[in-house]
Amino acid sequence: NKAIKDGLLAILHDRLYQACTHYIEIGNIDLPGLKNIEYLYKSYHALGGNGTGTELYTRAKALPIREE
Repeated sequence: NKAIKDGLLAILHDRLYQACTHYIEIGNIDLPGLKNIEYLYKSYHALGGNGTGTELYTRAKALPIREE
């Protein structure tokens, strides 16, 4: 059970990292992207994730929202 939790946490961290760094690089985020990182972060955080994922999530969440 611990191995499954750790693996899921690693996958969530990777997806959160990839999404957040993408939006940080382009300097803005759209609403679907914002909802996606919020969804990923909630699960990531509930499983005990912190540190890098939280930092990136906070930075991406603060980006200007791009109109679609």
